[in-house]
Amino acid sequence: MRKLIHLFLLIAFAGSAAAQSDVQYTHFTFNKLSYNPGYTGSKGAFDALALYRNQWGGIEGAPKTIHVNAHTPFAGRRSGIGLGLTADEIGKVNTNAVDLSYAYRIKLGGTSTLSLGLSGRLEQLRIRWSKADPLDPVDPEIPQGDEMSFAPNFGAGAYFLGKSYYVGLSVPRILKNGLYLDRSDTYRNQPTTYFTGGFITRLGSNVKLLPSVMVSYNPAAPVDVDMNANLLFMDAFWVGGSYRLGDSFDALAGMEFGNGMRLGVGLDFTASELEKVTTGSWEVMLGYTFKCKSCEVSHLRFF
Repeated sequence: MRKLIHLFLLIAFAGSAAAQSDVQYTHFTFNKLSYNPGYTGSKGAFDALALYRNQWGGIEGAPKTIHVNAHTPFAGRRSGIGLGLTADEIGKVNTNAVDLSYAYRIKLGGTSTLSLGLSGRLEQLRIRWSKADPLDPVDPEIPQGDEMSFAPNFGAGAYFLGKSYYVGLSVPRILKNGLYLDRSDTYRNQPTTYFTGGFITRLGSNVKLLPSVMVSYNPAAPVDVDMNANLLFMDAFWVGGSYRLGDSFDALAGMEFGNGMRLGVGLDFTASELEKVTTGSWEVMLGYTFKCKSCEVSHLRFF
């Protein structure tokens, strides 16, 4: 019975997440490229990121996600190009995606830049029926072998970077592409719109505050709000927290090394009904920004 309750809760909350179509990351403020192609190349140097997320620990079949991306400016930093790879697993369902993004950057005076981006995406969905554990091993309703489907998509976004703040607006997956096998399932295929914003301000000689927010709107799901604030000490390490509306309280900590490498960890403490059956979620982030002598972007490592 306990396993049945766990499975029911998992399906219910996973269904809500599927309506938004995109993986939610605790490190969203460090992983803007996943949500907005307009961010491509905005760091002013070649930048790479790897992230692993283990969601809802203690629940069998809970989501696990691996994401890596890299992007760089070119053509005198007037343009940017990026690549992203995502592997997401929930239960016996695997979703893999490849994203290619491009952004054109427009100087608006001073250090302000407006970037307009487009992305192309190829998604693969695989249901591994061979790993099913039915009560009846010859149940005719369970397909034999695996089922697989592919679907293309594209996205668009705008990203404005000022001297000490940023704002972004994007729809990373625009098409209702019917990736899921039930192509009439419009609930799952609704595109999500993201608004992001944040700034950096000095609190003392060696302390800075970096608050940020991400608002997600999907017609088939409640509005989702992620609010984050990090304290940055000596431009080297940070501690902070996030709140995901109706879902979790999160703790973050990380280190920015002098060679451009950064390492971060995040812990989610579930605040929804799932808290009864899960120990929470966690993420690990590893990134690297290659140094360059002529970089013009303010707060290169943090925006």
